[in-house]
Amino acid sequence: MKRYIKQLLILTLSLGALIGCYKDKGNYDYIALDAVVIDTSKAGIQPTYAVERYDILKITPKLIINNEVVTDFASLADEYTFNWSVYQTLTGGTVHSRDTISSDFILEKPITKPQGSWNLLLTVKNTKTKVETYQKFTVAVSESIADGWMVLYEKDGNTDVGLITDARSQLGAIKTTIFTDLIKNTNGAALAGKPVAFLHSAAALNSREVIVASEKDIQAFGYTNFERLLSFEDLFTDAPTTRSIKGFTAINIGSKEIIINDNKVHIANFNRVNALSRTVPFGTSLYGNYGELESWGPKNIAQGFDAVVYDKTNKKFLYSTQNSVSLSEIPVQTSPTAEWDPSNVGLDLKAADYGFPNTPGAFEYLIMSNPTNTYLLTANFMAPTASAFAQRKYDITAAPEITSMTAMAASSTGAYILYGANNAVYTHRYQINQSEKVWTAPTGEQVTSIRFLKFYHVLINGRKLTALGANDYVYIATYNETTKQGKVYNVKIDRTNGTIDQSTQKVYEGFGKIKDMSYKWTL
Repeated sequence: MKRYIKQLLILTLSLGALIGCYKDKGNYDYIALDAVVIDTSKAGIQPTYAVERYDILKITPKLIINNEVVTDFASLADEYTFNWSVYQTLTGGTVHSRDTISSDFILEKPITKPQGSWNLLLTVKNTKTKVETYQKFTVAVSESIADGWMVLYEKDGNTDVGLITDARSQLGAIKTTIFTDLIKNTNGAALAGKPVAFLHSAAALNSREVIVASEKDIQAFGYTNFERLLSFEDLFTDAPTTRSIKGFTAINIGSKEIIINDNKVHIANFNRVNALSRTVPFGTSLYGNYGELESWGPKNIAQGFDAVVYDKTNKKFLYSTQNSVSLSEIPVQTSPTAEWDPSNVGLDLKAADYGFPNTPGAFEYLIMSNPTNTYLLTANFMAPTASAFAQRKYDITAAPEITSMTAMAASSTGAYILYGANNAVYTHRYQINQSEKVWTAPTGEQVTSIRFLKFYHVLINGRKLTALGANDYVYIATYNETTKQGKVYNVKIDRTNGTIDQSTQKVYEGFGKIKDMSYKWTL
């Protein structure tokens, strides 16, 4: 037995010696790796930055490759890529996406993430060796989104909001700041579905939420930071199972808000409990015998009524009296000056806007048409009795490009409206039936929205916008279908006759296809 163990030991040692003498003659290619250094020792570069949200952050490190400072980054395009990404430092709460904000080595981009602490990572990658070099920074973001001009738009089939702040929309502003994709950047995702409507609520004067409605959702957001506060379910007494939102509006005295979902009308009546915070949800839907409803709703309704809607199937208006549970026919008009019948309009509603009365008692201006003619109807839903709603009916069929109209706005200070068609904006002076082209967008852009600098709540309008020149400025939104870019133009207008001063034009960019615009306020 000992002899066998001895022979096995000798054999094992012999094999070990043979393996030790073996020379690896395999096929291997060895290359020297570039020595890459991201040098942040330059004066002014910090490990941590503190910025206001949407401030442009500039960081200029040195790139050293093989002991040589790179000055021509274009020459590295075939070998290196650069990436600045921003992501959360903490877990928990809202989950935000990790976003690339720049593909240049030198960073000079706005920081769009909401208030909080964020990691900012610079990655330099050799595309041949796949070796990456990193440099990390920390960014502390603070924010306070104050007064400004809000923009509701569609991007990638979803709904988001932008905000423009400058001296024309915020008293005392010394710079122009453009906030884009506020819902997505703050909450991790935009609102699903195409935009329907939005408003900065004046019903809840203490909480002051910004309410945004898309075809598939409606949510309330904080007015200082756009953080999501209330979901679809939170905003209803008994949330509908079907989400198909067509319209959303509020009335000028700020006490009621109305939503049309699944072709049903729901009302939130803040008068019932004298609420100053959002403690009043949308109630159960109103009963009624009607067809398909339009998306429109007036901004000016007398206290004795809860809602006015337009039945596009039967081409007539319906209304609900205060605290009623149903929609009813509007009674026969008794005013001798009424030129149309709300219960037998016979026209399709094309566009509408509110205006404070510049013709006797007119608050709502509606462009309506049939296959041969186009009309401007004026109404006063602020009348104490429903039998006095209807007012004038102007035939505007001869107005240029009126059948191609895509947007309109009503003046509160002169007897005219503005309307957009293709790439032009026209002033139509309805009392004298005179039209004039007053503005033209660049080639490739189409007008999608027009709004005067005004706000539906009369007290806020007077307190906040008088000093800024309420009704002296007009915002025009356009969209380029090829570039998928939305723009906003701001111009000064003669408040009495509707002519535009082209020399006052300012342009704001970075939006999607704009559906609507409105003022955002703080008190």
